[in-house]
Amino acid sequence: MKKNILKNNRGISLITLIVTIIVLAILVSLSIRNMDTGTDIRNYNYMCADIELLETKIMTYYNDRGTLPVKGEPIANVKSTLGEQASSRDNDIYYQIDVSQLYNITLNYGGGTVSNKNIYIINEQSHEIYYYRGIEYEDKTYYKHM
Repeated sequence: MKKNILKNNRGISLITLIVTIIVLAILVSLSIRNMDTGTDIRNYNYMCADIELLETKIMTYYNDRGTLPVKGEPIANVKSTLGEQASSRDNDIYYQIDVSQLYNITLNYGGGTVSNKNIYIINEQSHEIYYYRGIEYEDKTYYKHM
């Protein structure tokens, strides 16, 4: 009787093993795609948090000193880069925000230079703040909180 039970217990067939591997591969690929989307949302939220913090700090700075915390010369052709996201109140003069003039501030982005566009910029007239490089989310680039 014991010999019969052992003969019928042959293990997993090759076809079952292959089907299992294929199903697992599909599940892993879907998980990776969803994690990538999560990264886009996280980056967008980080940028929005940075801009909200900058708005608060810059308004305080502006009210105390009467000037904006900027450095360097105006940056050319920004309004064309921002496209429809540029405020209708913006003029064509944008400056790099000098974060070193603001107190107690830590940003997720904006530690770069004008050439690599990893900076936050402010419009001279409207005081609107933008992340010059932008964040890619759902096949669109965002420069500010929408």
